[in-house]
Amino acid sequence: MDMKAPQERSRISPYAMKLVVQVTMWMSSIIVFGSTAELSSNRGTCNAACGYAVAVGVISFLHLTLLLLCNFLTEINRLSRQTWFSHQFETFNMYLLVFWWTPGVANIASVRSQTPGPGQVFGFVAFFGSMYGSFKAYHSHKEEQYRLDMERKEAERIAAEQELAFGPGAFEGNDTGV
Repeated sequence: MDMKAPQERSRISPYAMKLVVQVTMWMSSIIVFGSTAELSSNRGTCNAACGYAVAVGVISFLHLTLLLLCNFLTEINRLSRQTWFSHQFETFNMYLLVFWWTPGVANIASVRSQTPGPGQVFGFVAFFGSMYGSFKAYHSHKEEQYRLDMERKEAERIAAEQELAFGPGAFEGNDTGV
């Protein structure tokens, strides 16, 4: 029987929320570059602001595709968080997206922008999502560190209890299984 309080059972983990934000940003990036590219195609012209809006959306889309793919690979145990794709690396990449979307959303919201209304709205969604996603990635990183520290402390506690109960070195080098 689950003895957790109701508010603890229904709480979404920072890791899950980070994934939701990344998927939302991924879709927002598609809308930004797709709507801008479609409008410029219909008009037959694309100025520098238009090109930059498309570039911001495409690069953000590709960046998030890589992050989501790596998260998927860690979930199916094809990629370890102990290798290059650590929580710290992912947090750093989310911070990069904040810095990427800051001038991007300024460009999209400018007067000379050729980005239509939906592209502007989802540009802001991606920008604020990058800030919130960075926070959740950092929170997920700290939660993982805490979990690993607790596992290490628990293992040390069990080893100390066994040493007190059975004497020093009782479980070391015993290959017989007895």
